[in-house]
Amino acid sequence: MSDAEPLADQRYFHLHGLKAVAPEKLNAALKSAIDELERALYGSSRTELTDGEVAMLEQAGVNLDERPDGADPMLDYATAFAAIRATSLTPTTLARTLGVTPVRIRQMIRNGSLYAIRLEGRLHIPAYQVDGRALIPNIGRVNQALAGLDPVSVQRWITGADSDLGDTSPLDWLKGGRDVNAVLRVVPER
Repeated sequence: MSDAEPLADQRYFHLHGLKAVAPEKLNAALKSAIDELERALYGSSRTELTDGEVAMLEQAGVNLDERPDGADPMLDYATAFAAIRATSLTPTTLARTLGVTPVRIRQMIRNGSLYAIRLEGRLHIPAYQVDGRALIPNIGRVNQALAGLDPVSVQRWITGADSDLGDTSPLDWLKGGRDVNAVLRVVPER
């Protein structure tokens, strides 16, 4: 691996609102996120059915021990949450980046102009809100409209293409200096 490859990776992640982290750190964050999730509200198919229902379904060829599509929404959510957690900034780190005090960052979090989550008593600020040494233009107004939404939903929405924005993500729309009101019109409902 050349010296240029890690720099290219860092640039790639930065362009997507993330910071490059070692796989071990991401795996640790994923493990922590999975451990913090509430227990699933559903059990295995076998525990939800009577013995007669299980027998009838098995005779019909239904496999009760696997998901037909292989997708696990809880695992997808946990993975996304772990990535957000692993790449988030602390108030002190963000303050240094922006050239302000950590107190100012906490004020911005309190008034809703910075989106943050509190885990284990610590504030985590998703990195997509920052571009270089500045906040994304108008991100504060959008964050205030997103108050109350969970971090995975927020990140998926703000980085996902939106047909009402010409198949541009809200984040790229804001980075391009376009009208914030167009983004505010497509903010997901709580």
